[in-house]
Amino acid sequence: MNVFIYGYMCWLGFWFIRGTEGRERFFMVGWFAGVVLWPLKMLRPEWAVAMRHISALGLAVALLAAVALLLVPPDVADRDCPN
Repeated sequence: MNVFIYGYMCWLGFWFIRGTEGRERFFMVGWFAGVVLWPLKMLRPEWAVAMRHISALGLAVALLAAVALLLVPPDVADRDCPN
């Protein structure tokens, strides 16, 4: 049963990441890196430290991407309303 849940999480991650572009994609990849790599720590205990570092790096990338998304306004213009 847990294998199906993990597979479903990977499938959701793929479709969420596929639906984004630019800085949004960096955020999603960084966030899902920690979620997807978490079960590998249980399968291979000797990889636990490396997975923790990779997960922390992914969350740092997600944080920086989120800050960049908040600080830089999108380049979207209202095409229906002339200036």
